[in-house]
Amino acid sequence: MSLVAVVIAALTIQIPYYEFRPGSARPIAHLVDVSDVQTYPPDSDIAFTTVSLKRSTLATYLQAMLDDDIEIVEKDVVLGDRSPNENRQFNLQLMDTSKQDAIRVALLALGYDVPITISGIVVVRVQEGSGAEGLLSVGDTVLSIDGESLGLAGDVGRIMEPKAPGDVVKLEVEPPDRSGTRTVEVTLQAAPDDPDRGLIGIELQPRDPFYDFPFPIDIDSGTVGGPSAGLAFSLAIIDVLTPGELTGGSQVAVTGTIDGAGNVGQVGGVAQKTAVVLDEGYDVFLVPSPEVDEVRARAGDNLQVIPVDTLEDALDALASLGGSGFEIAAAPG
Repeated sequence: MSLVAVVIAALTIQIPYYEFRPGSARPIAHLVDVSDVQTYPPDSDIAFTTVSLKRSTLATYLQAMLDDDIEIVEKDVVLGDRSPNENRQFNLQLMDTSKQDAIRVALLALGYDVPITISGIVVVRVQEGSGAEGLLSVGDTVLSIDGESLGLAGDVGRIMEPKAPGDVVKLEVEPPDRSGTRTVEVTLQAAPDDPDRGLIGIELQPRDPFYDFPFPIDIDSGTVGGPSAGLAFSLAIIDVLTPGELTGGSQVAVTGTIDGAGNVGQVGGVAQKTAVVLDEGYDVFLVPSPEVDEVRARAGDNLQVIPVDTLEDALDALASLGGSGFEIAAAPG
């Protein structure tokens, strides 16, 4: 084989590894599209951070081995049992869900009512030894409890609140292929933390959730996937919908997931994101508190790194920087 052929092979033939490389820091405010309500576009923008994920060739692998800002991971760790295309679609779905949650959490903090309509609740786990064991399976959807349809995210809690151990509930259940329904009667067991509260014995998640926002709002996240920009999105939405500068004029980058209760979760790839934040000249980096040590180790004294656990922590941190400040109007949930 000629030297040219060897070089071409090293540059083009993929090997079973992926590389997590520094990606970008992307300002968000101009990506937030809001209609039918007053907005206050900030001058100093909050940015979300990304990591670039690339399949290794021999040449890039060898180069990555010499670069402390690149993490090399085996292919199976990244893909699991998914194909590259399936993994891409999976991460785009995570991004879509993250945006919806981020918008809802921000609007709840601003005092808006944001109901979530659903088409039932999907069983994701059946507790061993519970009354539901043998009657319900993972993937089943519960459409109603005792004749009451489950159309809102809070319906299960409302219906089950007065139920006691030993009570029998009737569930209308649909299989995963939605081919028909059956009625199941389940005897409730006592909750581990409250002997007077009855439980079906299943873990659930909403099916086909639809967020009923009070006005049209969306975020153009482009081709970026994954849930790690959730906190940044919530902060940017609050900044756009409130007067003043939430950042106080500081250049702020943010990473961290956000859940429906306003809690910030870990993201991974923080060393690569820190490299981006440093390279692009940001003043402050808000990060999930469990990952702050890793970020500070990479940043040294060149960046103010602030750990946060909740949306409220992040808002307090921005206020401490001289930002316009904001008091959460309603506990997200």
